[in-house]
Amino acid sequence: MTIISKKSLATALLATTMLTGAASAAEISANVGATTDCIWRGNTQASGDVSFSGGLDIDFGNGFAAGTWVGSLGGNRDDDDDSANYEADLYASYSTEVSGLGLELGYISYMYPGAADSTLDFADVYVSAALGSASVSYYVLASAEDTGVDADEGTYVSVDYELALNEELTLALHYGMEDYKNSESDEDTSISLSKGDMTFTVSSDEGDDTRAIISWGQSF
Repeated sequence: MTIISKKSLATALLATTMLTGAASAAEISANVGATTDCIWRGNTQASGDVSFSGGLDIDFGNGFAAGTWVGSLGGNRDDDDDSANYEADLYASYSTEVSGLGLELGYISYMYPGAADSTLDFADVYVSAALGSASVSYYVLASAEDTGVDADEGTYVSVDYELALNEELTLALHYGMEDYKNSESDEDTSISLSKGDMTFTVSSDEGDDTRAIISWGQSF
């Protein structure tokens, strides 16, 4: 995997975001949320505990955007537990539209400050395409503090579809597949029903772990 070129792409994207965005009227938004479990790619990140989160986003008005998100990953940890108590993400992206097709290129850094295991941090580069209510995204591992994970060349593909059932209810369908060079692929699926700020989700992974999650979120 050409990690150097991917890191260079991420650096260029972040730099261009700051320089180009300075000349535009930026819009700042924030979000807060709570969920009965923090699920990422079909797997629990909070060991089934309630998770609280908050984030800040900046839209530079020219296709470039950047932001940060912080979420708790469980409250009852032993001192000897290597698991992180919270996750902090930094991300930047560029979006455009070509003949009705929405395109986005982005970079996400996942960090776990305070974790006993300092090699948990990693980063992805991704590209997404959206047409109407359907979208496809492709993630590539850009770097990882764990040298074994870094060498495994991880990728993730997700397919998502949203359908407005009526003026109040929205149905969302998701399929994802994670693949590593030296490991078996892992699939995950979910179906969500949203009404206002509330969402009910049933999520499953290939290991037959099925979870029902209730989430609340609000942006302002």
